[in-house]
Amino acid sequence: MHHDSGSKEAPVALSAAAWSEWNHVVEQVMHGVAHALNNRAAALSAVIDLSKDGDELEGTGGILAQELQRVRDLSFVIRSMGPPRAGVEAFAPRDAATDALAVIAMHAGQRERVAKIDANTGAAVRAPKWMFVRALVALVVSVPVSGVATHGVRVVVAEDGDWVVTRVDGFRAQLGAQSRYTEEMAQAMGGDPLDGALGFRLPSLTALRRREGRTDPR
Repeated sequence: MHHDSGSKEAPVALSAAAWSEWNHVVEQVMHGVAHALNNRAAALSAVIDLSKDGDELEGTGGILAQELQRVRDLSFVIRSMGPPRAGVEAFAPRDAATDALAVIAMHAGQRERVAKIDANTGAAVRAPKWMFVRALVALVVSVPVSGVATHGVRVVVAEDGDWVVTRVDGFRAQLGAQSRYTEEMAQAMGGDPLDGALGFRLPSLTALRRREGRTDPR
């Protein structure tokens, strides 16, 4: 998981509707985190009880290490919901997908659905990574619970000419409203929401460099 560092970003100018949508996402994720932290506390208490019995001491070290890692992962999710800190950077969408899935897994409303993000494209994009992550999160949780998305949501990230396109597989826009937050985040990153599909597109890093007349690999 990527841990943000650096100076804080200036606030993004979003509509009240987009902020309202995102605030609901944060509430649902924090609800899931609270539930998970309670489970971790119970597990750690059990480890402590086992460690008091000499016969049960063997193996508790491994359990403790696993639980501490889970707590660290939850800490990452909490930070992802807080003030953004990462600046503009070039990155592979698959890295952002890993971070987004960690957040989505904690969303209380997504417990019955499996989210999958196929981002195996070799193309990179250049944007504040936290914006891409949050756009992915909002996109996935906005997919209506109906039809093929009852038990799972699959998002595909693929290169299409000068663009890196992120879309929900198997869904047309009329089956569910496009996430307002995702739409405005895409525009803030220099991209566009998709027309007739759930998702967004950003110019690829290669296309941006060509526009800028750059040929160096930086």
